[in-house]
Amino acid sequence: MKKLSVSGPRMALLILGGLGAGCGGRGDLWDRPVGVGQAFGLTDAVAIADADADRVLLLTTDAARNLTVTPVATQRGVRTVKVAPDRSKLFVVSEGDGDRRPPQGQTAQTAALEIIARSATTTTLYPLSEPLAGLALDPRGEWAVLYADQTSGALVRNPNELLLVDLKVGPQAGLNPRPHTLRSFGGQPQRFTFTDLLQLPGGARRLLIVETEQDVAILDLSRPNDPEITIQLTSGLDTRRLTPAGVAVSDGDAATDDARIAIRLANDPTIIMARFVPGEGRDFRPELNLTDVGGLPSDAAFVRTDGGLLALAVLVPSRSKAVVIDPSTSLTQDVALPAPYRRLSLVTGQATATAAASAVDVALLWDGGAGNAGGVSFWELGRTAGQPYRAVETVGVTAGVSAVLDVGGDHPELKILGTNAATFFLLNLKTRTSSPFLTSTAGVALTASVVGDRAWAYLPNTSELSVVDLENLHPERMRIDRAISAVFEIAAVDNNAPAASRSLVVWHEIGNRGATVYDARAAGTAAAIDDRHNYVGILTGGL
Repeated sequence: MKKLSVSGPRMALLILGGLGAGCGGRGDLWDRPVGVGQAFGLTDAVAIADADADRVLLLTTDAARNLTVTPVATQRGVRTVKVAPDRSKLFVVSEGDGDRRPPQGQTAQTAALEIIARSATTTTLYPLSEPLAGLALDPRGEWAVLYADQTSGALVRNPNELLLVDLKVGPQAGLNPRPHTLRSFGGQPQRFTFTDLLQLPGGARRLLIVETEQDVAILDLSRPNDPEITIQLTSGLDTRRLTPAGVAVSDGDAATDDARIAIRLANDPTIIMARFVPGEGRDFRPELNLTDVGGLPSDAAFVRTDGGLLALAVLVPSRSKAVVIDPSTSLTQDVALPAPYRRLSLVTGQATATAAASAVDVALLWDGGAGNAGGVSFWELGRTAGQPYRAVETVGVTAGVSAVLDVGGDHPELKILGTNAATFFLLNLKTRTSSPFLTSTAGVALTASVVGDRAWAYLPNTSELSVVDLENLHPERMRIDRAISAVFEIAAVDNNAPAASRSLVVWHEIGNRGATVYDARAAGTAAAIDDRHNYVGILTGGL
């Protein structure tokens, strides 16, 4: 059993207090019950949210797989914890003391958004005017939005109240975070989409698109004080409440300001296309076109067809078809599909061998429903002369695909296909082949190495763990003697470690709340599987 290394003055003091308990007082942390330590994977650390102790523990390893624990204090009353899309930071939303008295001898705390990174010496803290627990994060790392979700314990809450946080600058009272209340027509926010930079009338802008149960609101992130633009989906002449089910966004031609968004509905076969044109009193406004696709759409994406022309591809599973819409004319083209696919993922860069071929988009079609024999299909738009958009090629997968996991790293052409059965598949986008892997039971969790050479498979709450070499397709069972809660691959942070040094950290919530650490790059070899380091009692300082 390896000795646990604990860094940081706060933890050192607490350990000393704990060891000296027979001779005097000790930190109040040790008198509190040990709660659940929710685990999150960062690029270079595993973060354990220890809400009952008002802290986050950052677990890091060196090249020799020695584990170091660094405690980071958080505000009291943690409500929400999320990892940044690029895994560089941890976002923690806390309500503070609210209307309660602070612990004796401590200063009262207000609600706050805290950002924790392993490499940072201090935590970035944005005080919040309201303890809004809902948190939406911008994939580009520039914005965060807080909103009132269903977990709010307030007697009365305004679901359309937002707090916009500009992560590019620090906190400023009244300005960042900036409050914004959506004009409500009866709905409340359900989904948030941050667009890339779009060429709009008046200049390049990023937009925040907010879907409620019955309308879509558009905020200009460069002018957060401006009122949002609301696209009402329900007509005053119709008693039905149309519900948005997702949006697709395109910047159109990079040389012009023809950006568009498309809105699909959960309860109507109509696609609503909005092109941005000059507005009155503001730079832009949406100009709407409606297209009936003949059935409820399940997914949609803007795609490039022959000659680089822009189109909207829409899946209609009830008719086992796709519909291609010309956004300029609203003319449609039906495409028969071999299965009632529900999901569409663009894989152009990974599935084409030459730059010339990538001028035409390639889509991966999957999720054909229970008992689907269609597996997955490649849809190459515009390849077949005289039969536009009909180049659909099926890859045999013997189970319905319920999830697609990107491998990335050195192998962006690989995808792991998850199913609801006791099997998963490794799909090669370039060769268009699939390799099956059988599992002892359904419910196996899968995660890919960030390098792209391995995948980790485990059965939660058991000691079943395996590594799959994605280059030679060889699976190997790994020895472990404790129930697995989560698995993370992280970079070693030792300054003397090779740049490629990585550790596989297995978190054990059940029992003594410990971790098992492997050399991630060597895992899969017989020697490395036995060369594991065990740590126990992480939430209690290893005592």
